[in-house]
Amino acid sequence: MLHGGDVRHSRHDLFGMIRKVWLPVWAGLSLMLLIPSVMALLISPGGMNSIAAAVAVPHQECPLCGMTRGYAEMANGHVREAWEWNKGAPFWFSIGLLNGGAAVIYVLWVLMKRRRGKDMDSGLRER
Repeated sequence: MLHGGDVRHSRHDLFGMIRKVWLPVWAGLSLMLLIPSVMALLISPGGMNSIAAAVAVPHQECPLCGMTRGYAEMANGHVREAWEWNKGAPFWFSIGLLNGGAAVIYVLWVLMKRRRGKDMDSGLRER
């Protein structure tokens, strides 16, 4: 039978595992998934269309058909046109930017926390 201290200790272990393992994995994957949204913002619609044509498989429909062009339209603020290319483009573009933005903030927070820790360690050594 678990006592109160054992439950708190197991919760602490769970949150420690999430913080040390799952958050960095999420941040890395999110930053990789942010790439298509950022590409759509940086590359012209003509350039995105040429990318879409290069990866297209003729005469095969798939759930991602029109997604590249939909991302290009979303990057230009044309939600209706993005919806016409692929119904999922507005949703996934928005989720990609929000999730990627959260990952960027998390990575910056971790880097700042580490930097503050190193500054504090060097300050203690100087004394």
